[in-house]
Amino acid sequence: MATQVRQGPGLAAVGESDGPRTGGPSPTRESPPLEKASALTARETEVLALVAEGYSNKAIAFRLGISERTVKSHLTYVMAKLGTSDRTHSVVTAVRLGWLDL
Repeated sequence: MATQVRQGPGLAAVGESDGPRTGGPSPTRESPPLEKASALTARETEVLALVAEGYSNKAIAFRLGISERTVKSHLTYVMAKLGTSDRTHSVVTAVRLGWLDL
């Protein structure tokens, strides 16, 4: 099943909660509010969609015709823009923002 990419700004209600959050990052490693996440470039979104489908950096590089180092750079920028620290958290955050559909 292919991951669908949504275009446009994040969801207005993102970050609002009716109660305490469980299973998220520890209080010492908080992410910035999702509303403040910077928009991703088309290529960053494309790389993140492939991450969401389970592709390794090497497989993403081969599929897109770019180097593995370039894939890593795109993911570094994605994590910086989303305030995340790993691939999985980046995908979850992009889904919450409405930028990716699983």
